[in-house]
Amino acid sequence: MRTNKRFADFVARLSENVNTLEVSKQAFLCLADTYRFGEVRLHYHVDRPKYQAERDEYNAVFHLDIGPVNEKMDYVMERNTGEGGVMRFTVIGLKGAREWSEEERVDIEMMLSIYMWHIARYRLISVIEKSVSTDYMTTLPNTNGYLEYGEMLRKTNTLSSFNSFYFNLKGFGLVNLKYGKTVADEILKKYALKVKKYLVDDEIVARLGGDNFVALIHKERTREFLSFIEQVVVHVDVDDHKQRVEIPAIAGICEIGDSVDDLGDIISQSSIALNTAKNVTKKPYMFVTDDMNKKAIQDKEIRMHFKEALQNGEFKVYYQPKVETDEYRIVGAEALVRWVRDGEVISPGKFIPLIEADGSVCELDLYMLAQVCNDIRIWLSEGVEPVRTSVNMSRKHLSNPNFPDQIIDMIDEFGIDHKYIEIELTETASDEEQGLLNTFMIKMREQGIKTAIDDFGTGVSSFAILRSFPVDVLKVDKSFIDSEFVSDNDAIVISNIVKMANELNLEVITEGVERWKQVIFLRQIGCKLIQGYLFDRPMPYSDFTKRLKMKKYDKKNIKDY
Repeated sequence: MRTNKRFADFVARLSENVNTLEVSKQAFLCLADTYRFGEVRLHYHVDRPKYQAERDEYNAVFHLDIGPVNEKMDYVMERNTGEGGVMRFTVIGLKGAREWSEEERVDIEMMLSIYMWHIARYRLISVIEKSVSTDYMTTLPNTNGYLEYGEMLRKTNTLSSFNSFYFNLKGFGLVNLKYGKTVADEILKKYALKVKKYLVDDEIVARLGGDNFVALIHKERTREFLSFIEQVVVHVDVDDHKQRVEIPAIAGICEIGDSVDDLGDIISQSSIALNTAKNVTKKPYMFVTDDMNKKAIQDKEIRMHFKEALQNGEFKVYYQPKVETDEYRIVGAEALVRWVRDGEVISPGKFIPLIEADGSVCELDLYMLAQVCNDIRIWLSEGVEPVRTSVNMSRKHLSNPNFPDQIIDMIDEFGIDHKYIEIELTETASDEEQGLLNTFMIKMREQGIKTAIDDFGTGVSSFAILRSFPVDVLKVDKSFIDSEFVSDNDAIVISNIVKMANELNLEVITEGVERWKQVIFLRQIGCKLIQGYLFDRPMPYSDFTKRLKMKKYDKKNIKDY
C-alpha cells in the first residue's frame, strides 16, 4: 500500500458517522486522486419475502461522481449481504487516466472491503433501529412505532384529523386450527400487507401482537375503512391449491379530539369500544362512549380490588332453596356469590365475567366451596339437618389435573359427608373440554359427589351429554319458561328433556320459576324440582338457616313474584 496516511483518512471518515452513506463521498475523496477513479457505485439488492406482493426488489444505489469516467476502466467486487441478497461495488476510472497496476488493484480491493464492512455495520444498525419500532412478522409498525408516529402527528397539530381504530380478527383461532400455524402466519402477513396498501397519505396501521391491530384513519374515511375491514379476502397456497380466506374484523373506534396528552389513552379508548363490540353488543364495531369509559374504570377497580376482597372475606355465600312440588319441601340449595364492599352489594354480573376472563374465578370457586363446607359443618354441629348444596365451578378448572383432588380434600378437611355437596358446571362444546369434563364427573361419582349441568338445553352438545356423561342432575335453563306464555316449541323441548332425564334416572330441576302457573306446567310434564323467586330470592346464611329449620313452605303464603 503506497499511502497509509490517505487510507487512514479514508477509514477515519467512514468511522465518524454510523450512517455510512452520508460520509461516503468525503471518504472516497481521500483516495480518488491517488487511485484515479471518478465514480464508485454501490448496488444493494435484497429479495422481499414471499408473502410480500409480486416479490418486489429493494435496491439501494449510491453514486460518487468526481469527474469524467472511462467505463472500460473498472473494478468490480461482489459479496453476499447475509440478508438473502447481493452487495456489488463498481469502481470506474477517470477518463484519460492510466490503467491501475496490479498493486493498485489490490489496494482498491482493500478499500472496498473496508467500505463493505462499514456498509454492513450501517445496515445492521438500521435493522436494529427498525426492529424497535417494527413488527418482525408483518413488517408493520409495532406499538412503539405507532406511538412514535402518533406523537409526530400530535406535535404537528394534525392528530385530531384522524380516528383511532383498534381491531381484532374475528375467529382467527379457527384459521390456525384449520391451516396450521405456518400457513396462518402467511395469511396474517398477507392480511397486513393488504390493509397497509388500502391506506392513503399519512394514515398508519400497526400490529400490537397476535391478531390485534391499531390504525389512525382520516375521519372522513372512517366508514369506508370499516366497510373494508368487515371482510378482507386473501389467497394462500395450501397443498398446491390456492385457498380463498375471508377475514372479518371487529373494531373499536375513538374519535380523537383537539387535545391529547397521552397517546396510549387513544389505544385504550379504542380497546374499550372493541371489548364492548365483542362481548356486549356483538356488533362488528362500536364507537367509544362515556358510559363505556365509566364501565372500564369500574372494571379496572374490580380487577384491582379482587385479591384484597378475597383475603378480607368480602365475598359472601347466599343460598337459594331448591323445592320439590309435592309438599313444597326444601330439598337442596344453590350457593351463589355476592360481593359486599363498603356496605354495597356488587352484582355477580359485574365481576364474574372479568375474573372468568383472567382465570381468577378459580380462586373464588374454591373459596366458595370452603365457605359452604364450613356452613354445613356448623349446621350439623347445631343439630340442623343440611340439604345438598350445589357450588358453581368454572370450566377453567378442568385443565387442572389436581382439581378433583382439591374438591375431595376440601370436603374431607371439614369432615362432612360427600352427599351434601354437588358440583355445578356449564356444558361445553369443545371436544377437549368434553373429555376433561367426563373424566371429572367419573371421579366425582366414585367419591359420592353429585354433579350437575347448568343451563341445560341451551348449548350445542346438550343431548350428547345425556348419552355420554355420568352426570347426576340437569338444570333446565329458565329461558324455556321465562315468557308470559310458554310457546309450543319450548313446551315440546322441555317436556322431552324432563322425560328423557326421568327415564335415565337423572334429577331434573328447572330454575327461574316465578309464577304458580309455571309450577303447574312443570308438574304436569313430570318436573318436580324447582328453584326461583316464587319461593325465595338468594339469601344470606342466617336467613337460610331459618328456612332449613322450617323445612318446607306453606303454599298459602306463596304469591307470584
